[in-house]
Amino acid sequence: MKHFNIEMIIYTKDEAGREQLKKLYERDSLWSAPLEAICVDDAVILPDRDRKGGVIDRSGAFVTESAYQHGDVNLWGGSYEIVEQEIEYVPEKVIFIGQLFRHWGNFLFDCLARVWCALKEEEELRIAYCFSLQSPNDAFEQKCKNFFQLLGISQDRLLEIRKPVRFHMVIVPQLSIFPGTFCTKEFLEVFDEAVSRVANSMNGEVYDRLYLTRTQMASCKELGEKKIEHIFRKLGFQIIAPEKLKIEEQIYLFSHCKILASIEGTTSHNIMFAGERTEHIILRKQRYVNTRQVLFDRVKKIEPQYIDIFFEPFQGFPLNHDAGPFWVGITSSMKKWMKSQGITLSWKEWGAVLMSEIMDGILYTAKCLYYKYVLKY
Repeated sequence: MKHFNIEMIIYTKDEAGREQLKKLYERDSLWSAPLEAICVDDAVILPDRDRKGGVIDRSGAFVTESAYQHGDVNLWGGSYEIVEQEIEYVPEKVIFIGQLFRHWGNFLFDCLARVWCALKEEEELRIAYCFSLQSPNDAFEQKCKNFFQLLGISQDRLLEIRKPVRFHMVIVPQLSIFPGTFCTKEFLEVFDEAVSRVANSMNGEVYDRLYLTRTQMASCKELGEKKIEHIFRKLGFQIIAPEKLKIEEQIYLFSHCKILASIEGTTSHNIMFAGERTEHIILRKQRYVNTRQVLFDRVKKIEPQYIDIFFEPFQGFPLNHDAGPFWVGITSSMKKWMKSQGITLSWKEWGAVLMSEIMDGILYTAKCLYYKYVLKY
């Protein structure tokens, strides 16, 4: 087991966060035991309903292996009352991969935990899944299907479960990853398969240094990232917005870069498509420690650099690790990292940074007040 010297690669004033990261990276979270899959005869697959769903056997008992859980922690899964006469019957054997979230970060982490079985199964069985009860998003769902296509899984093999369906047999693969808990080599193999197939089908321009920006996202919740972009551009990084590229173009660029940098979250999860010797720079946008990211870097055997770029002047904000709002910029930790890289800014540049920080601070304050007094969070 490889241990990580976090003390040498983190730029932070958040001592609690430093210690938590250190413990997470030193923990033995990589499982080497081979994964298994169970076969359930005459089983019913239940679609998502209020975070419940999964597989029930012929006696009506819930198959716990079909839930997204580990130990006492259950993030999704469970049975609910159904009308037997309304269950459709399909005389077929399928692989159940669970619930898919309409969020790219969750898709990469949570929703691919059982896909390893589909890559190993010699029969080209159909793959059953259910989407979470969120607003339909045709573009995102097509993106998921395109990713499966990269794995060699054709779209006609994908079967979305929208109502209870009974099958001749349902194969339920064991999870290959669980948030903040464990990860296996089978999880990594799914990404390796995608990278290999893209490498054999594409040949284009690549960049040694990539910075993945969030500024062009419609749902961007980070104020101040433009200043961070400027610093990385001065260091020779190519600035790209992943969502503007096709999935195969993203994977091709990620797999060929030598240094990958981004704000922590969905964009930093793309390290899974990079090579094992890739340097990873993770910019912390909040005090919250993202345990999913730790597992990603651990399974890739990558020692990341963590740099704090967040300002959190008000208690209770950001609301949580996803909702925001987030205020990022040239913090003292970022300045320390810049010094280590030999980066200096002119007085004119520092003046622009100061004016931008003032404006971002005003906007951030307004957002927090809006969340508290208008949205009543």
